[in-house]
Amino acid sequence: MTTKNHLMRFSLLLLTTLMYSNMAISQVDARLFRYPDVSDNQISFVYGGDVWIVPKTGGLATRLTTSTGEEAFPRFSPDGKTIAFTATYRGNADVYTIPVGGGMPNRLTWHAMMDRVVDWHPDGKRILFASPRENNVGGVNQLYLVSDKGGLPQKLPIPYGELASFSPDGDRLVYVTKITENYPFKRIRSGLASDVILFDLKKGTAENLTKSKATEGKPAWHKNKIYYVGDGDANMRRNIWSYDLSTKQHKQLTKFDDIDVNHMSAGPEEIVFEAGGKLYLMNLNTSKYDEVKINVVTDFATLMPRVENLG
Repeated sequence: MTTKNHLMRFSLLLLTTLMYSNMAISQVDARLFRYPDVSDNQISFVYGGDVWIVPKTGGLATRLTTSTGEEAFPRFSPDGKTIAFTATYRGNADVYTIPVGGGMPNRLTWHAMMDRVVDWHPDGKRILFASPRENNVGGVNQLYLVSDKGGLPQKLPIPYGELASFSPDGDRLVYVTKITENYPFKRIRSGLASDVILFDLKKGTAENLTKSKATEGKPAWHKNKIYYVGDGDANMRRNIWSYDLSTKQHKQLTKFDDIDVNHMSAGPEEIVFEAGGKLYLMNLNTSKYDEVKINVVTDFATLMPRVENLG
């Protein structure tokens, strides 16, 4: 065989190796998912600053947003057809929606202050968000509702609020006034610890459901139970708990002792949550959960060398 043929065979082998190497790199068994939510058949999450969706069974994820702006807090509408999320497309965090099938994001809020998506109202026509727009106390948010068509937001009659979830009929909601469970210092046992509060929008009454020294957060209302993340066990690790509105009993559902549950959201029949950089899906009828294995295909554009204005 001639030297020329040897070189040609080597070149083809090298090209094939590089092709498969690039394919292996671009399709990643990913970690570090954030802000997951679940509908009847899909999971949404943020990875690399973009919103993605994937079947509840896992597999290959689809990227919904590709803007250079940062996206966060995606939430499915009750019918699962639309996702509300927060994005910084114009340099400020505002509320947007996008169809799960893809399309151009629709901007709903226009205030100069940050607007962070919290959840949908059960009627599927309004979106709950948190914002400091009318508050002179720095870093403290209040809760608002805005139509999925846009327009002027309506402030809820609650002094302060960060994360919340409506009852199925929309007459009540559970909320927290702080998000201290994500602080860099952990296991808070002070006035900074947050409680889960139930507020009756018709009666104007409030009830503290947790009343503990531990930190509880990220409440989610499903049927007759309130689910939340709390660090009240012996290991002081953040796990998922439930509160039965009928029996008024708290129950620990996950028992991680080496990692924390960081993000959690409830759908029609499941809870999706993130722990240790992985996503898990919990059946609310059995409280059993399994990891959802997800692959993402990305060009790693955020890792490319670039010039940024830091002024």
